[in-house]
Amino acid sequence: MKLKNNFIKKVIMFLTIVIAFSWFSGCSKEVEERTEDFKVVAYIRGDYVQETGSVYSEDFNIITNVILFECASFNEKGEVILEKEKLEIALENIRKAIGERDVKITLNLLGPRGTTESDVWEEQMEAQSDEHNKAFKSGVLEKNIVDVLDEYDFDGVHFDYEYPLSSEAWRNYNKFLVSLDENLGDYTLGVSGVEWNIGFTKKAAKAIDSLELMAYDYNDADGKHATYEDIIARLENADFGSIDRNKINVGLPFYSRPTDMGAFWYGYNGYYKEIDEDGWYHCPETDKDFWFNTPDVIEKKTEYAINNGYGGVMVWHYNCDLPSTEEDSLFRAIGEAVSRKDK
Repeated sequence: MKLKNNFIKKVIMFLTIVIAFSWFSGCSKEVEERTEDFKVVAYIRGDYVQETGSVYSEDFNIITNVILFECASFNEKGEVILEKEKLEIALENIRKAIGERDVKITLNLLGPRGTTESDVWEEQMEAQSDEHNKAFKSGVLEKNIVDVLDEYDFDGVHFDYEYPLSSEAWRNYNKFLVSLDENLGDYTLGVSGVEWNIGFTKKAAKAIDSLELMAYDYNDADGKHATYEDIIARLENADFGSIDRNKINVGLPFYSRPTDMGAFWYGYNGYYKEIDEDGWYHCPETDKDFWFNTPDVIEKKTEYAINNGYGGVMVWHYNCDLPSTEEDSLFRAIGEAVSRKDK
């Protein structure tokens, strides 16, 4: 009996080694193992993934979560509005690239815009909140969201309601988040925000599963966009209220804004060959200067998030990068920082 048991043990051990070797061999050479408890969240814009080959399978050895953007919204009546063809093609292409990997996909919902002729930004945001408040009070938005998640087999829902400024706007948003969470069951609830405008109540903070922190669109005194030093200083002075740090994913820009913060967004993958050794690119067409988060900056920010207890990092947006198999890829830089975490 003892001999037989030893033989069985040896067989089990051999099979375990074979399975483990096969799994590791199938992973990207650049990233040996994806960390399970540290998220790498990628916003994927539906408009950019309508063609076959617009999503790279190897990237999902690094990416753990996808937020599908610009395919769905809701109006002031609480109705969910889908761009069905765009959504379905995007989902098909993303899921094909993911394959058998355990990557979660959540649906982003944009809310209604406000109606105002004011040029004052705060008044524009208040008008937007007026329309959001109607939807939050409609009593039907929660069910309509769950119906869409059920239909398309999403893992959760996400809100990019960036700027509720008034106490009334925050009160209605918080109440809605708590109500929605009560209806979601196993679906996750994500939100986005900026470090200077966090007003979640304790109940809402408990309801939220993740906060995508938009740590970008800031230029320093030299016009550099979202530098490591500037963003870390902002994080260290931020008050996240009742949101646990392990729910927060630090945003990483895969794009640049000009030194004057004009309305230009240049994707890294379009200019990486022309960026100088200090991270600068001068655009002759616009006569503007852009400073990019290059792989070394992205890697340092990821390491900071890992070492300081954040839940992960978030990328805006997926299609601004090269395939992660390429040396200059920003996702590759994230993957290298994450893989070192486990060694």
